Amino acid sequence: MQAPDWIENNQKFALIGVDVGITDDINRFECPGGLIGLPNADFEFPEHWKLWLGSLRIEDIESCSLYLLATMASTSPSVLDAENKRLQGAVGDWFTGLTLIRKFGSTDAAFTATGSCVNGVIDVRQFGSIDPPLASIVHDDRPISRKDLQDAFPIARGLAKLRQSTDHNRWRLHRCMNLYQEARCERGILERIHQFTRCIEGLIAPKQGQTLRQFKSRTELFVGPHHHELMGDLYRVRSDVEHLHENQHLEEFDRQVRIHLAKLEAVSEWVSRSCLARILRTSELVLHFGNVAAIGHFWAKPEAERRALWGDPINPCATLTGFNFNRVSDGELGAHE
Repeated sequence: MQAPDWIENNQKFALIGVDVGITDDINRFECPGGLIGLPNADFEFPEHWKLWLGSLRIEDIESCSLYLLATMASTSPSVLDAENKRLQGAVGDWFTGLTLIRKFGSTDAAFTATGSCVNGVIDVRQFGSIDPPLASIVHDDRPISRKDLQDAFPIARGLAKLRQSTDHNRWRLHRCMNLYQEARCERGILERIHQFTRCIEGLIAPKQGQTLRQFKSRTELFVGPHHHELMGDLYRVRSDVEHLHENQHLEEFDRQVRIHLAKLEAVSEWVSRSCLARILRTSELVLHFGNVAAIGHFWAKPEAERRALWGDPINPCATLTGFNFNRVSDGELGAHE
C-alpha cells in the first residue's frame, strides 16, 4: 500500500487542522525540520480513518482548510513515545507562531493528531481537539497566506528553544505566552482586554503602588511616547475586571462605550502580540524578559540602551486602520446580553 504524499513509510507525524481562510498560493509549503503546510485540497485522507475516528470526527477533519504537519523518520514507528511528543511540540509551535503573526479566528474547534506510517498505512495513535483562536469585533479577515506561514517559522523556532530550555528562569515569559493564548480563545471582550493587558504588564513588571504610572511610562518603549491616555485606559479596564467591577462597563448598554471597549481589545491584543513575537524572534530579548529579575535589570538600563535592544516602537492604533464601526450592529456589541 502506498502512503499519502505528505508522509513516507516508517515516519511518525503530528498534525493540527484548523478551519480558516487561506490564499490560493498555499499548496505544499515546507519548512526545515519536517514541517509541512497543506490546504484541504492537497491533504489526502486515508480511507480507514473513517472507520477509526467515526463520521463526526471525520466531518471535523474534512471541514478544516489548513493542515500543519510535522514528520520525522523513526526506527520504532509503531511506538507512541517521546518522538511523537517532539513532533506535537514542533507543529504546536508553528501554529502558535501563526497566531502571533495574524489575529485570525475560527468558529470550529481545531484538531490535533499523531501517529505513524507503516507499510503505507497511517496509524492514528492519539486524536483530540484544541480550542481555536476566536474572532473579535475588530477582526482581521484576510486569509492566511504562504508568507504568513513563512513568517511564523522564526517565532516557532524561538518557542521551541523556550519550551526545550532546561533553564527554569524563563517562567515569566512562559506565563505571558499562556495568558495571550488563553485570551485568544476567550469570548468575553472584557476578559480579553484583561488578559492581553496582563500579558503586557508581565513584560514590564511594575512595582506595587506604581503600577498605573509605570504601565504608562514603560510601554513607551513598545508604542512610543504619545499614548499614555490609551495605555491608561487599558490598565483601568484591566483593574476593573480584576476587581469585579465589570458592571461599570456592561450594566447598561451604551454604543459608544462598547465601541471604545472593542478598540481597547484590538489595541491590547496587537501590542501584546507584537511584543511577544519580537521577543521570540530575538534570543537576546528572551534573556531579558524570561523572569522578574531579568525584566527588572532590563528596565533599570539607561533608556538609550533599552531602545537599542528593543528597536522601533509600533503604532498601537494601526490595528484599527480601515475598520468601520458603522458596520457593527448593536447586537454584535452586546446589546442583548
